[in-house]
Amino acid sequence: MIKYFHFARIAFGDHLKNRLRMFTRYLIFLLLCWVMIAMWQLIYHSGYGPASISVVDMGWYMAFAQMMFFLSPRLFVVIDDDVRSGNIGYFLNRPMPYLWMRFAEGVGALCANLWVYYIISLPFFYWMVGGWPSGGFICIAAVMATLVLSSVLHLMFQVCAGLSTFWTNDAIFIYHSYQKFCLLLGGIYVPLFLYPDLMQADLLKFLPFASLIGNPVGLIFNVNWGLLGEVILLQLFWIGAVGIGLHFLYKVCLRRVEVNGG
Repeated sequence: MIKYFHFARIAFGDHLKNRLRMFTRYLIFLLLCWVMIAMWQLIYHSGYGPASISVVDMGWYMAFAQMMFFLSPRLFVVIDDDVRSGNIGYFLNRPMPYLWMRFAEGVGALCANLWVYYIISLPFFYWMVGGWPSGGFICIAAVMATLVLSSVLHLMFQVCAGLSTFWTNDAIFIYHSYQKFCLLLGGIYVPLFLYPDLMQADLLKFLPFASLIGNPVGLIFNVNWGLLGEVILLQLFWIGAVGIGLHFLYKVCLRRVEVNGG
């Protein structure tokens, strides 16, 4: 495990050094948060906001929902480039599995983003929303803690998208398709419990897309130990399931490389 730690540590340092990239990405994140918060404020001021949720709580939900996609680095782009350029052949000759090497680098960059987004964002959220959530800081802490697991799961899905380049030659298309499922079934723009009955929100919460966004970010409205435990257990289940799936997918990719002669 120590070798993975060193890859993560190096990626952590490299990510923090690229200040222009981090600043640009964070600026885009703030602009997106501002647009989503302003949209819901307009809905509430027009009298169409859900009565069970305050405009302040909804604003915090929107801000954290957008954050999930920005905490993780764009790992699928790196893997896609390795496969397209043929560089993956050099990595496969190393004694360390390529799959988990890249994943460790993604975790390192994720940790760097956590420092920036978690420390700087709270004052901006307060300023944009106009107050603290009704549940207080305990709800904020619960969301921030579970978003870490969400980001790890998101990294795993990015690795899946990157490895799909072996068949599709276009990981970006696969990743964007995955994003659309998150938009539709994850609760990015609307909390899951506000979905129409046709969408069966009680069933959607068991899908991995809800474990990425809707379940953890929904803790901003209400949190207790039972609900927090349920959210974390679902996240751990999907992390384990996707991790096992990645292991077998990687083996299939290796066989494909061998069949095609490198």
